[in-house]
Amino acid sequence: MTELAGRKVVVVGLAASGFAAAKVLLEEGAEVTVTESSSTPEVEERAGTLRSVGAMVETGGHTLDPIEADLAVVSPGIPPTAEVIRKLDEVGIPVVSEVEVASWLTDSDLLAVTGTNGKTTTTSLLASMLEKGGIASVAAGNIGLPLIEAIRNVPADGAIAVEVSSFQLAFIDRFHARVAVLLNVAEDHMDWHGGLGPYAAAKARIFENQSNDDAAVINLDDPIVMGLAASAPGRQVTFSSTATDPNASIRDGFLSWQGDPVVAVADLQLKGRAGWEDSLAAMAAALSYGIEIAAVRDALLDFRPLGHRMQRIETIDGVTFIDDSKATNPHATLAAVAGLRDVILIAGGRSKGIDLSALTSTVPPVIGVVAIGEATEEVLSVFDDIVPVAAAATMDEAVKLASDMSVPGGSVLLSPGCASLDMYSSYAERGEAFARAVTDLGGKGRRDGD
Repeated sequence: MTELAGRKVVVVGLAASGFAAAKVLLEEGAEVTVTESSSTPEVEERAGTLRSVGAMVETGGHTLDPIEADLAVVSPGIPPTAEVIRKLDEVGIPVVSEVEVASWLTDSDLLAVTGTNGKTTTTSLLASMLEKGGIASVAAGNIGLPLIEAIRNVPADGAIAVEVSSFQLAFIDRFHARVAVLLNVAEDHMDWHGGLGPYAAAKARIFENQSNDDAAVINLDDPIVMGLAASAPGRQVTFSSTATDPNASIRDGFLSWQGDPVVAVADLQLKGRAGWEDSLAAMAAALSYGIEIAAVRDALLDFRPLGHRMQRIETIDGVTFIDDSKATNPHATLAAVAGLRDVILIAGGRSKGIDLSALTSTVPPVIGVVAIGEATEEVLSVFDDIVPVAAAATMDEAVKLASDMSVPGGSVLLSPGCASLDMYSSYAERGEAFARAVTDLGGKGRRDGD
């Protein structure tokens, strides 16, 4: 048993991380109460499972009256401003995230990755580098597998590549990363954090429990990152896709470490500036941790792009259709268009309080825009009088309109710059809808009558 044995713990939220946290807390001997605002069939199934092993579970609302607990574990989707968090604060119950609790229960090294964009790719690539270097490892955290579940399967001499979101970092206390990677910071989740300042401050917490024996991997090309990392206690390891003097850089067509070539950029499966930066960051993290260069090189050559991140779906009549549904903020969309030509951009969704005017910097190579979702009017306003624009009510309609606006040799790019939850359950579902629409279009001929 651990320090959790006998403690009364409230778990707020019954999504994947909350469910995993509740199960592990029970295994550790804690008295667990779970509170969940929804009551979907999936939630009720999870609630039944937890009740069967001794948890008290309420669904369909947060009553918590009276609140009696030593600790609260909050799910990532619940902001600090939520009424349930306010109630916990009022009675002085410490509130932490699932990754915080997981860090108490493992002796494995944690190599943590955060940033506005590129977290999932970098984390997955870093896990591959660790594995090829002979380290027992897994990719966990915000990537899908809850960290508190992953720690059960990685030995003490292993290392876990952990994707951590600003939501999770906002509620840490002792979470310690042997290697902490901050990729980039741009406006995102303004509705959750209330502004860029609090959002950036949450990201910077990835460094706060490091010592000078740990590595802080930072993007030399991002001024916000550099400012946040200025006071980081870990030794700084820098990467850049433009400068030639950081630890990890691009020189003479090669990803290089300390000036020495590691792998040719042309041989990477991850293309464009965003892919190069993710590769450099993972390489810097792995090498600073002590993985051999040969293992890092093998991982870089073998790694394939993840779904819905600059995924080429089909070429129809000379036009390439690309799924970048994972781009849920303007910063990601700006990175996506780099290196493309004659792009018809499908953009929009739920803006999360972000100012979408930054999307104008996609012109050129963007030559036309199709707007979708809740942010349709804002997207149309941003691009009006700059490039031709159109609005679509469905993904099928968006793909058809974008195809009609496209030119041979160009691209139709789904890179929404917004969240998907207005029309879809996830960015993956949105990307799948795009792929189906493209496939259907290819079967019918690109334009009616062709």
